[in-house]
Amino acid sequence: MKQHLLNKNFQTILLLVDIGFIIYWSLIIIDLLPHSWVFQNYDDSTVKAWNWSFLPLDIAASLMGFLGLRKNGNLLLLTVSCTLTMVAGGMAIGFWAFQGFFNVGWWIPNIILFVVGLVGILKLNKRGR
Repeated sequence: MKQHLLNKNFQTILLLVDIGFIIYWSLIIIDLLPHSWVFQNYDDSTVKAWNWSFLPLDIAASLMGFLGLRKNGNLLLLTVSCTLTMVAGGMAIGFWAFQGFFNVGWWIPNIILFVVGLVGILKLNKRGR
């Protein structure tokens, strides 16, 4: 039987990240994210639009991840998922850095997204050779 592209631990991490995207957007869509948890200027229409612009990116990352993790793993789908995950985390950190908004509660999850995506790409690149 062919071995999966990624080890079990990293598969679990990617699955948790993909589920996390779905949970986050579910809370945003039904407006259940406590206002005390949102980021700076969240009520500003431009900042809200910026946040909503991540919806297709995050959902695409999750869908590619869910599909890519099946069976022995799909190199293309997992690479796309990890790339989108890394981009989502990096763009958020970049935006907040330019805005001068430093909140550990938002920075840590997005740094995790960036690092998980990057590590995934590196693992897949090594495995795909």
